[in-house]
Formats: sequence, structure tokens, C-alpha cells
Amino acid sequence: MKSRAPLVMMEQLVMVLVFALAAAVCVQAFAFSDRLSQENETRDRAVTAVQNAAETLKACRGDYEAASSLLGGTWDGTVWSISYDSGWSPLAENGEGAFRVSTVPADSGQELLGTAEVTASTWEGIEIYSLFVAWQEDAHG
Repeated sequence: MKSRAPLVMMEQLVMVLVFALAAAVCVQAFAFSDRLSQENETRDRAVTAVQNAAETLKACRGDYEAASSLLGGTWDGTVWSISYDSGWSPLAENGEGAFRVSTVPADSGQELLGTAEVTASTWEGIEIYSLFVAWQEDAHG
């Protein structure tokens, strides 16, 4: 009579290989979903930071100095920029961080209509989110 041990061992080996393959696929799926979740969180925080800068600028009717004093950052006459750390907390000084929100004035082409482009980017310059903002300027200012 022939022994069935080699057949049983072969079957066990195939089962272990199938399980290992399934485990590897699951680990890759979890790693991908974690990376995707982090990218989405970064984008969501960038959108919030850009909206905050845009709404502050609109409330100040385009006064970049006033907006800078309210929300932080620096206005150098051409760009209002705010630096953020990796957790999207504003840095006290406008030094090197992980992210940056930059607001650049733009020409609307119409009298008494101010516009600017507000952009969130990584410190390396990779754009995350951007929007244009417009406000009615003060005729007496």
C-alpha cells in the first residue's frame, strides 16, 4: 500500500502559499489605503488653510498688512505667505516648514475689484490646492 503522506504535505504547502499570497495582497491594500488617507488629509487641511486666507483677505478688503496681522505670516509687498509645520499648525516665524500658503495679488481688469490667487503647496513647491478670491475694494481708500 502506498503512503498518502506526500500528497497531504503537498496540499498543506499549497494552502500555506495561497494564504501567504492573500496576506501579501492585504498588506499592500492596507499600505495603499493609509497613503491615500494621508494624502486626502493633507489636501483637506490645505483647502481649509487656503479658504481661511481667502476669507481673511476678503474681510480686510484686500489689505494684506491687516490680513497678515490677523492670520499670521508675512507680507513683503508682493506675496503674503504663511508657513505651516507638518501638522498644519502655523509657524510663529515665517521660517522653513512643511507647507506654505501664498497669496499673490492679481489684476482683475476692473475698477474697485480686487483679486488674488491663494495657493497651498509643500515646502518643495508642489502645489496642493489653489483658488482665486475677489472682493469689492473701498472707493474712499
